[in-house]
Amino acid sequence: MIIFDPVTVEAARQGSRAALEELINAASGPVFNLAMRMLAHRQDAEDATQEILIKIITHLGDLREMELAGAWAFRIATRHLAKTARLGRVEKMRWGFKEYTADLDHGQADPAHLDLTDAEHQLALKEVKVGCTLAMLVCLSRPLRIAYILGEIFEMTDTEACDVLEIPAGTYRQRLRRARNSITDFMQSTCSIHSAAATCSCARRITPALQTGRIAKGITGLNADQIGALAPKDVQRNVANLETAQRSVSILRSNPRFVPSMTALVEQILHQFP
Repeated sequence: MIIFDPVTVEAARQGSRAALEELINAASGPVFNLAMRMLAHRQDAEDATQEILIKIITHLGDLREMELAGAWAFRIATRHLAKTARLGRVEKMRWGFKEYTADLDHGQADPAHLDLTDAEHQLALKEVKVGCTLAMLVCLSRPLRIAYILGEIFEMTDTEACDVLEIPAGTYRQRLRRARNSITDFMQSTCSIHSAAATCSCARRITPALQTGRIAKGITGLNADQIGALAPKDVQRNVANLETAQRSVSILRSNPRFVPSMTALVEQILHQFP
């Protein structure tokens, strides 16, 4: 998940600022993508990413096998997000699937009155879909959430995930099964992308999302090259012929690769290592 050049790692250990910056750039994307799915909030994810990258950099001296530096760094990121990171803004709401379902049931409205252009409407649909699926993950406890993210979204093998999480195989498989069942049950009964019989649609969530500031009219946190592939109707078409359990994970995998504000992030970290 994180790829480090052993030569660059050794150069950073010897004090090369350029090598240090290269390691930060290599790790920031994978760490931020994991943090976004664990915390479901960009600022919280960026804060956690900075904390993790500093932890990686300051512990480079502990590394003994340079060829395994990337896996070592990913374990640090995973442990931090699963056990150490402060509760994010979405987590502090303390919602489970029952509370989230109630919020979705009472927070829908026809977006026709918003007077959005077609481009603004399509952008809002995509933002709502991404935000909703991230929030859904936070309904899981952290142990279940990290198991689901590693096993289903990042498609790690049981052996790889157990190694990263440092837990027995039986424990990991139990957590993954519980998380998978919870996500599938929720999406099947709630999400119209997953099931035509479900009542919640991305379009009807636009109004409350704008009202609460979860999204902003005509503004996106997605990269321009990611936006076109995220339309809910396209995702729905892609998952229509899949088995029930496969639909859920396919919808979650359709979220983009999240990109942090790299320039500011690198500068903030390097500033602490003169």
